[in-house]
Amino acid sequence: MAMALAEQGVDPDMTVEFSNRMLRLYVPRNKVPSIGIEDIGYEARTKRFSAVIHAPAGDLSAKRVRISGRLYKTMEIPVPARRILGGEIINRQDIKWIRVRSAQLHTDVIVDELDLIGKSPRRGLKAGYPVRMSAVRRPVLVPKGSLVTMILRAPKMLLIAQGKALQDGADGDVIQITNSQSNKIVEAEVIAAGQVAVRQSTLIALNQQ
Repeated sequence: MAMALAEQGVDPDMTVEFSNRMLRLYVPRNKVPSIGIEDIGYEARTKRFSAVIHAPAGDLSAKRVRISGRLYKTMEIPVPARRILGGEIINRQDIKWIRVRSAQLHTDVIVDELDLIGKSPRRGLKAGYPVRMSAVRRPVLVPKGSLVTMILRAPKMLLIAQGKALQDGADGDVIQITNSQSNKIVEAEVIAAGQVAVRQSTLIALNQQ
């Protein structure tokens, strides 16, 4: 039916839904199972269609049945192929594609696999369900409460100290760190797992206090 409507100029990405889903057509065993479609009508405004079908196709004596239904705009979106636990890194093999009605998608549902790959769920993701942007984030390299190595690079100087993270941090995030020696709170950028870079301006500000 979808192919027949496409020949009428209907968008091939539309999905067909019949009004009578219980309709059955029976073909004699000695006949090729095929369906003939006649008298197709389509209303673009309402997305409704009607047609007359018979089986097998081309059999002039076959019973003609009128069917009707509606078309829905659909699109393919990436979803988890398995249950993915919070904190796991999502890889390409963890993703499959499903076709869904466009009108049923929330505005923040992920439709590009690149917005999933390399990300980490905030909580577990169910297999086969659409994923919202807010449900994933960049992987946490510095968990809240963990010990981190604080690195300060300046001309002809490299300072290294230990601190405690007061916030979760992904690559590039600026988070608050408590210096284990001075107990002062500084802001530092997450640069690797368990490592943060303290800005030189932060050190100058602390020395002026």
